Amino acid sequence: MRSPKEIAAEVAKLLAEAKRVGRQRNKVIRAIAKQMQANDITLAELRAAIGGKAGGGKAAKRKTRKKVAVKYRDKSGNTWTGRGSAPRWLVAAERAGKKHEQFAV
Repeated sequence: MRSPKEIAAEVAKLLAEAKRVGRQRNKVIRAIAKQMQANDITLAELRAAIGGKAGGGKAAKRKTRKKVAVKYRDKSGNTWTGRGSAPRWLVAAERAGKKHEQFAV
């Protein structure tokens, strides 16, 4: 088992290394920024060159959802697709004695 002093010394060493790596990274970023300015390269061009997202990763693809057809409609124009919890207008109508099949489209 290590003593608290040994752990504190290791933490201090790791923090110093993290600062050094951060400074080195900042130097590289500044050099890249200078090269981009010198060659008139925009961030949009850089993103396109690396595949979308700045940071090197692939651009996130958005899932497009298909529009769900309306299954129920009342006289007031309220609609429900039949997914999720029943809407208030339908619950109120059912409490009033109507069946949800009466609202089927």
